[in-house]
Amino acid sequence: MRTVLIATTNKDKFRVVANIFKKTLFPEDKYEIICQTDDMNIHEEWEIGNNIARARTKAINAFNSLKKYNYDYIVGLDDALVVKGRVEPNVKMYVEKILYENYLAEGEEYAFNRAYCIVDKNKKIYEISIDIPVIYYSLKEDIVLEDHTYPLSNVSYPIGYNKPLAKLSPEEETNYYLHYVKDGLMRLGIPE
Repeated sequence: MRTVLIATTNKDKFRVVANIFKKTLFPEDKYEIICQTDDMNIHEEWEIGNNIARARTKAINAFNSLKKYNYDYIVGLDDALVVKGRVEPNVKMYVEKILYENYLAEGEEYAFNRAYCIVDKNKKIYEISIDIPVIYYSLKEDIVLEDHTYPLSNVSYPIGYNKPLAKLSPEEETNYYLHYVKDGLMRLGIPE
């Protein structure tokens, strides 16, 4: 069994991406998909640039820090927001504005732009960024902002759904993301 490390400690992001990968690039009968843990001691460099550059930095940092583990692939991820016609690379700067400060209008469409950078054993890089459109609806209940989660999933409604991403079943969530990312991921040309 080959192994893929997703270099994130965000459990929400890991779950979504692992489920997508099982149905696209890394089928579960051939690959074990592992989440980064705090005890892996991955050297972190300052991330600059757009979300593709930041995803690449995460993947390369993990690759260089974990060479002895010999993963088949290491995946770096980074998100940006596409709001009001602009790409906003610093999602964290907008979380509280979107959740609590009426930054978006009720029913306004915006998108998550997720960058994937995949590094193989030979340090060959495959990368892409893909928009996932959603509709904003204000919070319906109080939430607690937790580290290593994605709080905007509580106000982001998939197009055609009457509930936020946070309330979708794992299958609904995976299918929604797959609708937008499958073709792009498959075009990366990662060998089986």
